[in-house]
Amino acid sequence: MKIFAPLSKSSLFVSEFAQDAFYYMKYCGISPFRDKKKSAYYKIIIEIHAIEKGLSLAQMRPLFGQQKIKAVMSMAKAYGLASNDLPILMTVGALEAYVETHRKLGLDDRFLNEVDAFLAERRIVSAERGDGGLRHYPAGVPAIDSPAGLLLSRFSCRIYDAEPLDHGLIRQIVQTAQSAPSQCNRQAVQVHYFDERNKVHSLLKLQGGASGFQDQVPGLFVVTFDLAAWGGAQQRNQGYVDGGLFSMTMMLAAHAHGAVTCPLNLAVSHITERKIKALANIPDDQRLVMMMAVGKAPSGALRAAASPRRPVDELLKLHETAAGIEPS
Repeated sequence: MKIFAPLSKSSLFVSEFAQDAFYYMKYCGISPFRDKKKSAYYKIIIEIHAIEKGLSLAQMRPLFGQQKIKAVMSMAKAYGLASNDLPILMTVGALEAYVETHRKLGLDDRFLNEVDAFLAERRIVSAERGDGGLRHYPAGVPAIDSPAGLLLSRFSCRIYDAEPLDHGLIRQIVQTAQSAPSQCNRQAVQVHYFDERNKVHSLLKLQGGASGFQDQVPGLFVVTFDLAAWGGAQQRNQGYVDGGLFSMTMMLAAHAHGAVTCPLNLAVSHITERKIKALANIPDDQRLVMMMAVGKAPSGALRAAASPRRPVDELLKLHETAAGIEPS
């Protein structure tokens, strides 16, 4: 009967991956079966965050993103301008920052008046303040003043000093990040570091999401994991879990060592993944998790995307509680 064991395992791979595809196609944001209100919630956040990122660049392009902003304003109206859900508050805050930033530059454009009219329409139906746009750091990178401060003061930085970090510091950051948990202590994560300018630029061009500041990134991590560490179909996603835990710990480690980072997703096709592996000399038996810009912040004031967070009660569901406390 042992001859049937490999066949059984193979069929489980087919079954599990097929169910992954089914659930994704049924419930993802572009599915015809999706909850349209829920999809709009995330779509508005994603699109307006792109405006926040544009505002946070060292060399902001004046009047950038007009078509995207028009689309966001249209989606926000369809969602409901009177709503105080995060997508609307984030849109209001980001567009207020957009107008303010351009007015300070002395620009007066018909498009800014169009955005002003949208904001005035919002104020008619709600007095709630916006909650997006920019975070300003007049004294530079904030100091870590408490254990919680390590987490709360970290931010995604898109403004860098031109000089790459010393390789000794890179080693310290990665070594500190090794404190991250790993399933059954597999420790299958690999960290590839690059600071040759042309190579960094080429890799970021393939990543596709850092075009506004890729020429200023002095160093780049590419986080991967070794597929050989996992076996059955049930473990198919665990490498990404380990890789995500390691990456978050590495960002905090960099922050603790005085460096700044910006996580960069690798939501790419298999064709692009193979191109990245070939360019970066990454073995084919490793899967890509993410990229991460890393370096020193320039001296002086900094700014970053506000990236406001959802109310905690939207995330936390108390299923079992002490007597006398109602579950959420």
